[in-house]
Amino acid sequence: METYIDRVVDMVAKETGLKSKQRTRYYALLVLVKGEDVTLSDVHDCWSMAMNYKEKNPPYCYGYDHKSIVPFDELSKEKQDRDIKYVEALRKIARKIKWNFYRRVRWRRKKWLN
Repeated sequence: METYIDRVVDMVAKETGLKSKQRTRYYALLVLVKGEDVTLSDVHDCWSMAMNYKEKNPPYCYGYDHKSIVPFDELSKEKQDRDIKYVEALRKIARKIKWNFYRRVRWRRKKWLN
């Protein structure tokens, strides 16, 4: 049975094009808990969490050895801005979820009042 969480994960995967299931799940959690308030720092923290526990998979990197696993404020502006596309995608999904929820509540309320 598909849950609301599965639907959000699928939306994130489709909107971002991410292949990593772990990052997709972390980003879906951001959509659910932060909604449209998701920030570049939030996305970086999720990426860092995924990379920190990534299995060793050469030649790309060794996960926890990645030089960008540092607090967001210690990254260069160029590296900070790399995640803008993810922030925009997650905010877009949050707006869509919020709108769908609002429509359902309005429909139920209208049905209940009549």
